[in-house]
Amino acid sequence: MEPVDEGSHSPKYSFCDDGGRPQIENYPDEPKYRPNDNVYIRPTRTTTREGPYRVSSVENRKYTLCDVNGNVVKDGNAFEERDLELKDPFE
Repeated sequence: MEPVDEGSHSPKYSFCDDGGRPQIENYPDEPKYRPNDNVYIRPTRTTTREGPYRVSSVENRKYTLCDVNGNVVKDGNAFEERDLELKDPFE
């Protein structure tokens, strides 16, 4: 059986030569957040958070944020994943 399409978000899988069970080859290495996700800035080792802001762009797992009007925040500085927290859609 052929691996899952490269464009999908599913991991690749393969069958053993002995007819065994399918195995996961490797998981996709994708950023945790995507553009338009609403996140808070929560620096490591703090309990305070700022925002929510919207993810504007992602490059090398660093995130540039904007406000609801699309204006960049924090002078366009990029944030690490560990310093962001996804906004709960139910709060």
